[in-house]
Amino acid sequence: MFIETEAEMTERTMKARWQYADGFYKVLEGRRKIYTEIRENYIDPKKCSENRNKYRDDFASILGWPLTEYDSLSKTPMAVKKEYRYDTGYAEAYAMEFEVLPGLWFYGLYLESKNKGEKLPFIITQHGGCGNPESASETFEENNYNGMVRRTSVFGKGSNLFAPMLLLWPDRFHPEPREKEDEGYSRYRIDARLRQVGSSISAVECFAIRRTLDYFIKEGIAEIGHIGMLGLSYGGFFSMITGALDTRIDAVYSSCQLNDRYRYGREDWIWSSESSKFLDAEITGLIAPRRFFAEEGVDDDLFDSGSFLKEAERVKTYFDAAGAGDNYRFRTFPGTHEFAKDDEGIAFIYDYIKY
Repeated sequence: MFIETEAEMTERTMKARWQYADGFYKVLEGRRKIYTEIRENYIDPKKCSENRNKYRDDFASILGWPLTEYDSLSKTPMAVKKEYRYDTGYAEAYAMEFEVLPGLWFYGLYLESKNKGEKLPFIITQHGGCGNPESASETFEENNYNGMVRRTSVFGKGSNLFAPMLLLWPDRFHPEPREKEDEGYSRYRIDARLRQVGSSISAVECFAIRRTLDYFIKEGIAEIGHIGMLGLSYGGFFSMITGALDTRIDAVYSSCQLNDRYRYGREDWIWSSESSKFLDAEITGLIAPRRFFAEEGVDDDLFDSGSFLKEAERVKTYFDAAGAGDNYRFRTFPGTHEFAKDDEGIAFIYDYIKY
């Protein structure tokens, strides 16, 4: 015989549920304290400045294959397709596809500056979530990129740009019918399946960006000492991790991304036991002594500018330890989740890679 009413039983069960769920956060808090101690013993600004390549290899191992085999895989011939698309008004746009891994064709727009008579820097311009190379280039409409690609292309004496496409489009844009309905084209499902085989979607897409850079260097379009990368949101994330891993990228500009990874940890931004070795400050510390610019909108509705400033101060210790304090700059700006409308960041990296 029941001694409780259905309502009483439901209330008691719900209390037990919430108590159980809250318990996970208490467990997490304890584990984070332990991992903070492990991380502080593993890496600090001085240790990083003394053995940056070792830490870079460790970070690649955390992300996984194919970054762990980049040196051998990058020697494999890569098929490339190139087709003229249109005149943007400030550059000639070419659609390009690269078979970065067998069966994986990586797409992007190559924007060749109209100022062809000059030796120009080469800059990778990376779109964010729900974006694509065309939206970042504002081919069809204005958006929160605020002319990111156009302004970078024409700044100073100009630049040649490559705008890669990542798997970041909304679900409603997925083609139908899907060959594999259980997997679809979900970024997170693909990431989970890649993790099963020692990889991650971040590793594959970072690898793809680096392979395209191989091509542009080989073709004489990009020259080491004059290469930059910038992006908004997810684009800022990939600018940070690609710049951390690839020392051929001389200057990095990350807009609306650097932050507290415990507070903002999407599935594809975190990896197993990552926080025992690297959070955002440790990752971007690998960019030093090269140039790095980070910014956050004061009124960003996705990321808190206060926690950005705290992490940005941690980054500073890594650049100071490398004797490169002048090569790092961070700021908040009056704006939302958008690429800043002024050219301070563009100027900061352009000045470093210009001829």
